Amino acid sequence: MNKLWVPSLIISLGIIIGCYLIASKPLSASSAEPKSKNTAESGVLIDLDGASKFLGLPAEEIQMIISNEKKALETSGVYEGMMLPYITVDRTVYFEKTKLLLWAQQNAEQHTEYSK
Repeated sequence: MNKLWVPSLIISLGIIIGCYLIASKPLSASSAEPKSKNTAESGVLIDLDGASKFLGLPAEEIQMIISNEKKALETSGVYEGMMLPYITVDRTVYFEKTKLLLWAQQNAEQHTEYSK
């Protein structure tokens, strides 16, 4: 039992020194932020092709949904449910990822049907 204090002391000192080295090393900004393979993947807004991949729908179907929702809104003045969320900048349509997920979820729950 008297021989166990030396290995215990060595292990304890190793742990203390290791903790000190970890705590004293400054955290760099690059290691604090998660790295992504592509900066486009980390963006908040995605274009029509990105939304197509994100939702798993062809781009033509997304354009058809936008068109149908616009026609329904123009016809009745009110649109029941959540419309596909997007913004247009210089005729390019952009979508916000979390709003797309919310839109898909709500329309799936309501069994919304779109047709040409």
